[in-house]
Parts: sequence; C-alpha cells; structure tokens
Amino acid sequence: MYSEIGVKNLIRDSKDNCNWEHALCGYILTIYTIPNTEYIWVVTSEKNVYLLHTENGKIIHAFENIAELIFTSVKQPNTQELFLATNNGIFALNTEGKIKHILKENNWFEHLAFSLDGKVLFVAKGKTLYLFEQENEEYCLVKQDSSFNSTISDIIFKHGSFLVANYGGIREYKPNDAYNYSLFEWKTSLLLTSWSTDKKYIATATQENAVHFWTYPFIENNDFQISGFENKITKMLWNKDASLFIVNSGEDIDLWDFSDGPPTGKQPINLRCGNGKICDIYFDENLLIAASENGFIYFFLPDESNRLVQICAIEEKISCIAVNEDETELLVGSSSGKIYSFDIAI
Repeated sequence: MYSEIGVKNLIRDSKDNCNWEHALCGYILTIYTIPNTEYIWVVTSEKNVYLLHTENGKIIHAFENIAELIFTSVKQPNTQELFLATNNGIFALNTEGKIKHILKENNWFEHLAFSLDGKVLFVAKGKTLYLFEQENEEYCLVKQDSSFNSTISDIIFKHGSFLVANYGGIREYKPNDAYNYSLFEWKTSLLLTSWSTDKKYIATATQENAVHFWTYPFIENNDFQISGFENKITKMLWNKDASLFIVNSGEDIDLWDFSDGPPTGKQPINLRCGNGKICDIYFDENLLIAASENGFIYFFLPDESNRLVQICAIEEKISCIAVNEDETELLVGSSSGKIYSFDIAI
C-alpha cells in the first residue's frame, strides 16, 4: 500500500508519462480500438458514445442522447460498426457518424454477441432471447425465444457457438440452428461466461464468489468448481494454449494452472496488487496489465517469474482499460468520464 505522499508522487509521475487525457460525459463502460485505423470507440453508460483519434484524443464524432441507459456494446467482427444494447432498443453506429436503429422497443436490452462472420446477432432482453440474421447488409429479426425461466445474464460467441447464461445453466446454440440447444446445468445464479481457448472447459462466475466449470463435450458428473474468492469474479481470461486461467480476485490476480487438467489440489499463482478491487485485466501472453478501481495500473511479466515491472496511477476511479493493436498504447477509462492515453514501454 502506498502512503498518501507516495500516491501523490505516483500520480504526478504518471501525468508526466501521459500522452493525452480528455474529459467526456458519462461513466466509461468500454473502449474499443479499431484495427488498421487510428480511431477508438468510447462507450459511456449514459446516453453518449464517442469516436476519438488515438494520436491526440480529439473527438471525431460525438453520438449524443442515444438512449437514457447504455448497458453493453459489441464491435461488428468484419466492419468498423459498433452495436449497442440500450433501454430502448439496439443501435448500430458507424465511423461516418451515422446511427441506425436495429430494433426499437422501450425495454432493457442488456446483452448482445455476434457470430464470427458477423451474420448472426444474439440479443437478450430480460428472459427473452432475440435472434437477428444479416440480409443485404440489414439485420432482420428471425426468432424471439421466451422460454427462459430467469433473466439472461450473459451471451458470448466462441468456437462456433453462442453460449447464453441464466439462473440454472448455460445453453449452447449453433448459429444456423436457434431452435435447438445443449444445456450445461448448474442450479445457481450465473454472472459471466468464458470458454477456454482449447475448447475443453466452459467456465462461469457465480453469485457465490466461485467459478464453476464444465468439461466440453459435456460429461455427466464431470464438472468442478473453484471457490472461496473474496469477491464476485468480473474478469476471466485464458492464455493461448489454455494452460492458465486468469481471474481478478479482490485486490489481486490469480493464475490457475490448467496445464495438466483441472487444478485439483493446487494453489494459484497470486499477483499482488492492492489499492482497490481489480476491475479490468489485459493479457497478451508476455504482458499482463491489471487496473484497480481506485486508479492504479499494474504491469506484470508472467513469463519472468510474474515480475511487477511498472505501476502508474490516475486521480480518477478506473472503469476499464484497452490496448491498441500493436500493444504500444494503453487507454484508461474512468467513472467520471475522463479517458487517458499512456505509452506501453515494457
């Protein structure tokens, strides 16, 4: 833990290394870098989305008063478009500054995910799942499924399937067959879903501060769990060969060894951070960046004995981080609406 003077000095030194900062309007939910461009999407939770230039933070387009609440967003896989789930429908934004209403309905749409080719879009509103298919560059609603018995908590697309989570389990859908699904059952509230890079494990963070795992393909009574976390897990990552499972564990990061199967009887490698709950993580095999909600950013080299190589800090509460395509720039979003750019020089 830093002393008050130490924190002030760290913030001062970090300001000297900051490329630019910009004050936007609203809690920053997500930052997306746009490959092969110098632009980024910045999504806030309250009404506004911004397209910024990464060189100086200049606003290229400000999309204002889109909706009263923006819950989540996703980038279309094959274009530069950004799709939003809001309290009054689904929107698509493009880098030319145009807004398109994909679905207009005054309800809370909270989750969405694209298939890898961008031709199928799954959207969740409460207990209802919506399926859109792309036809002549337009997205058309082709199915509405209200068979869920509780609110949908997460949707992801991985390994050619959609995974849809709610209380009681995860459904696996194929993009070309939205009428049939496989069920991975677990009778508790599921909050967040992840599928290992080798396709062997589906993981879900639970309300009980645990992570539940199913082996894939499903085998009866072969599921397992990691429990005892101090807080609910909000970030779950796998490395490229699925030998490491990475989660935020309170004020620290835990790296669980899956190199020879489930980590039964093992203890995780713990990357100690401190100074507030870890709210976001970036990992690229060589570099791990962890951001705490209290404004601290930690840079680790896991391949070098998990060495902490750098710390920086901002005066704001951090809400999210992002890294550009060539891993030279770190972008930091805050709950107050400020966004910062730092060089990555590790």
